[in-house]
Amino acid sequence: MRIAVASDDLNVSTNVGRCTSYMCYTVDRGVITQCQNFPNPCLPPVSTAALLHNLGVDLLLSYSLDESVRRVLQEGGVEVVTGVTGTARGAVESYLAHWLLDGEALESEGEAPEELG
Repeated sequence: MRIAVASDDLNVSTNVGRCTSYMCYTVDRGVITQCQNFPNPCLPPVSTAALLHNLGVDLLLSYSLDESVRRVLQEGGVEVVTGVTGTARGAVESYLAHWLLDGEALESEGEAPEELG
């Protein structure tokens, strides 16, 4: 699986169209195995969707996204989760831990996840 995060420096960007880059994380069996940074070429939504698809991206994490851009990305096979904040890597780790569901934390603030076992 490949997860892209619309980023400004190491943090989740507030605007996908104007983010400085896409941090792309390769995930194997729930573990981040690779991270690459791709500068945002500031393309139209259809071209951005094609670019992310060509990079093998399955999921885009972002803070906000225009509905027309969301639709184009989803039509291109890229799942979208919005409402994400914090660092790019932290956002991916939260998603992998199932703490994000379209931008909403599954755990209540201040509560630690239950330990398995």
